[in-house]
Amino acid sequence: MQIRQRPVAGGLDELKELWESGGSVHDRAGGAARAWMCPEGRVAAVFPDVRQASEFALDRKAFFPDRPLFRLAELPLTLQTIGSRPLLLERGETIRRWTAEGGILVATPGALMSPCLMADGELPVTCGEEYARDRLVAWLERSGYQRADLVWSPGQYVLRGFIMDVFDPAHALPLRFEFFDDVVERIGAFQPSTQKTAAGLDSVCLHSLSGAQAFMPPALLPADTRVILYEPQSIEAQAVSFHWLWDELCSEAHVDPVPSWDEVFRDLARYPRLRVTRGVDWTEAQLDVEELPPFKGDFGAVLRLCRDLDQRGCAVCVYSENARFLDGENGPFAQTPFVEVRKGALSSGFVDRAAKRAFISDRELSGASARAASSEWRAPLEWRDRLSAGQLVVHEDYGLAVFRGIEEIVSAGASMDALVLEFAENKRLLVPVLQSHKLTALAEHQSDETELDTLRGSRWRKSMEKDKKRAQEEARALIEIFARRELERRDPLTEPGELYESFVRAFPYTETADQLKATAEIMEDLSGPFPMDRLLVGDVGFGKTEVALRAAFRAVAAGRQVCVLVPTTILAQQHYGTFRSRLSGFPVSVGLLSRFTSRSEAGRTASSAEDGSVDIVIGTHKLLQKGIKFKNLGLLVVDEEHRFGVMHKESLKRTYGAVDILSLSATPIPRTLAMALRGLRSISVLSTPPEDRLPVTTFAGPWQTALVRKAVACELERGGQVYFVVNRIARMEEQRRMLAAFFPEAKIHAAHGQMPERELERTMLDFYAGAIDILICTTIIESGLDVGRANTIIVDDSQELGLAQMYQLRGRVGRRGESAFAYFFYPEREELRKETADRLEAISTLTDLGSGYAIARRDLDIRGGGEIGGTSQHGSARSGSFHVFYRMLEQELRRLRGEETRMTDLSFDHGGSVPTFYIPQEDVRVTIYRRLLQTVGLDELAALMEEVRDRFGTPPKEVRLLAAMTALRNFGGRFGLEKVSVRQDGTTVSGDMGLLAPFLGSERGWTVMRARAAGPGGLVGAEALIGAMRRAGEGMTGNPAAHGSGESGRLGTESGAAGRVER
Repeated sequence: MQIRQRPVAGGLDELKELWESGGSVHDRAGGAARAWMCPEGRVAAVFPDVRQASEFALDRKAFFPDRPLFRLAELPLTLQTIGSRPLLLERGETIRRWTAEGGILVATPGALMSPCLMADGELPVTCGEEYARDRLVAWLERSGYQRADLVWSPGQYVLRGFIMDVFDPAHALPLRFEFFDDVVERIGAFQPSTQKTAAGLDSVCLHSLSGAQAFMPPALLPADTRVILYEPQSIEAQAVSFHWLWDELCSEAHVDPVPSWDEVFRDLARYPRLRVTRGVDWTEAQLDVEELPPFKGDFGAVLRLCRDLDQRGCAVCVYSENARFLDGENGPFAQTPFVEVRKGALSSGFVDRAAKRAFISDRELSGASARAASSEWRAPLEWRDRLSAGQLVVHEDYGLAVFRGIEEIVSAGASMDALVLEFAENKRLLVPVLQSHKLTALAEHQSDETELDTLRGSRWRKSMEKDKKRAQEEARALIEIFARRELERRDPLTEPGELYESFVRAFPYTETADQLKATAEIMEDLSGPFPMDRLLVGDVGFGKTEVALRAAFRAVAAGRQVCVLVPTTILAQQHYGTFRSRLSGFPVSVGLLSRFTSRSEAGRTASSAEDGSVDIVIGTHKLLQKGIKFKNLGLLVVDEEHRFGVMHKESLKRTYGAVDILSLSATPIPRTLAMALRGLRSISVLSTPPEDRLPVTTFAGPWQTALVRKAVACELERGGQVYFVVNRIARMEEQRRMLAAFFPEAKIHAAHGQMPERELERTMLDFYAGAIDILICTTIIESGLDVGRANTIIVDDSQELGLAQMYQLRGRVGRRGESAFAYFFYPEREELRKETADRLEAISTLTDLGSGYAIARRDLDIRGGGEIGGTSQHGSARSGSFHVFYRMLEQELRRLRGEETRMTDLSFDHGGSVPTFYIPQEDVRVTIYRRLLQTVGLDELAALMEEVRDRFGTPPKEVRLLAAMTALRNFGGRFGLEKVSVRQDGTTVSGDMGLLAPFLGSERGWTVMRARAAGPGGLVGAEALIGAMRRAGEGMTGNPAAHGSGESGRLGTESGAAGRVER
């Protein structure tokens, strides 16, 4: 039988017959080759998911930046968004522009199945023209816009005095209008994530959201459209999921059902079309392209490939974001004139053999996986600092409380804002905004199980005294340890040889750039004369274990033993399986010591460790027992480092001397603690998600039993497992009975923090091993095992969760390159608060991997891992106490290193505030207060005040005074200021005036002595002090908190404009 040869095509335009018949084409390269080979003209390019669509769009823009390209957004699957007129209008505007300008329309099946609206009615706005603000607001309301506290989603607007923000769906970015009385003085576009102005405009048109006509996208495709379906089987599977999820929401949201993919495809079949796939089966032609192998940092192999391609007559072009590769004079490509180097990023490299063109990307050069797709959706980053009513906070003096809002208080005849906290027994505490630095916000909201502290009780105080003592002990131990390690030496490990290189090549995946960078840093540490002590931070599933494996292999190859210390039996079992699988075929032996290891097996492992016949031992605290000895321990790997005390690791160091230590943690380190640790230990961060992780299809809506049943059934039918998250332990049995009735054959178990430790470990281990189909659990799983088969998560009562928690819970699924689903439900008839609806909309729209990383990893959002410096394995620390412990540890470290930052003793008759006439929205005012008080230097404070001016207009005197008071309290101690009193009738200062005297003495009205100074009162005096601090800071090196920009002490002012808001 003769096999029919597929014709090889140099481009898709050559396949005219296949365009007419809708034939299939084999694309061996995929990735950026898709964007390069996509033909000119009007094309609708359809991809299975948002990630692939985003990658294609970015690749196409890198190759052809001037050619038109449009992305048709997929509607988020929430009750609030599937009928959202602004989002539908945004989609219609995208199609209208594509119809007018041509080029490529990038879409997903969900984007083509959802309706869109075509705008009808607009209002032109031009700089310098007069528009009555109240009439403009009335037009926006009539046109369907909704008032919001913060504009970040299409269809929102807000008016704050003389500043109006509007997100017109017809524009890519929201718009900011700045008025002088009723004259539009300035128009700008701003970034929704940062709220900062991005560009200025002379005039714009605002589009009405009401009265627009609804259409389905396939009905709007022009006659000259050609359609390309990339991976058609995957498109069909995603379309089926989107269709049934929409069906579950549409009746509740009062919107029409969407057509099935079969109906949409029938409309697309009217146009010339092609199917392009990486699979070879049933294809009728083949593109003449080939992918490039990853070189994993072997630059010699890259140069050999470039020379080989050049000899074959190929023009070689490198796309890179790496400054080293872009350096034309001294960079590695400087001696290869036949290689063109361009600044830019491609998802992958390939060779177009027909055109004799080769493209090399950072992925091949350094192992960087496809760069994170840029989402058109960006929730505001300042949500990290947002406090909403009902949210839990920790007051460092009184303990756990609930935030209830803002209340205006009068002090010394002046009004100012105070934060209202509610403690146990409904007792309230008013905290002036200048004291809100004592508060730490938690991600959680109050629930039935929250145990608040009492204002009069001693429990919190005793707990803090105990923690303070522990922080002092651990800080002293850290300083002593690192001082000793500075004096320690050990023989450098032998350089990695061919065996190590074989081990690296055996890794079946493409490393991320972060993995390669961290590995290189560790290898450099191991080659030096000093013992390594490095912390590796990265989310679960981001590749920490592979980096640790390479370090372990290097140590074993050098004749050393490796000890892997983990906090729980479950993690020990998981690592044991991972290490044995990855080391298969290499002469490395692995042993396990944990509670689930039999006595005889544990004895054999212990004796093998002592005589050196086992290379790597993985275990829990059993490894720290006196009977466990190693013959030649060279490397200690500590997983979940924050769950071990300093003394645990020290016991091994004392026994074995100068061992190398690699600590792993999925818990982010607070920025300020990381600064305190700087110089004491090395830190590497993995923040790039692995290449094969797909976006998780996210649904948010009211509880629907039928949808839950269908979601679970779909996952179990494909052999997967399900997380079912229930916030309240009391409701778990009710949900278990419901699931058992629906799925009598399924194995269903519960897991929560109140279970006996051994039972919890056994349950989690069974789930990891696949012996449990559905795990009903609390949020205990948000930082836990990497369970590859669990690709559906259902979260009940999600209205009680913060955005950070939802993002981390969703991260439990979608780890194995399979399509994954996350369902966030809230009670059926519950009226959602605006901020809750915002959170649910945000989690549904933040589909890019890593896009919510900044929001999810709040500076102090660390919980559920037991005591940070202690030894407990599960979350035994009371909610919030470890946040305060981190702060204590940081302060103690700074004190011992002589870097203690003393806050200035500040008194005043009016401390400043953010007036309601300047920022009427309470949520936004609270956020600004918190951000002000968290600033760590004068530069950062000045940048924040410039952002405030940009967003809200010129700051009034009250805001400038608040900023000045913040700077004096937070940073005055670094300039010798001990006490500052700012009154309306005068300002007095005491302390060491040596630094400030030369600058303050030149200010009008100031008298300066050696230890005292006196000058004008109020804002004038405070800003004169800040100006002197700034100028003194310019001469201080090595103290970032001291530095500022500019000569003036005035914060956030603009010459000639102050009267506008203060009027």
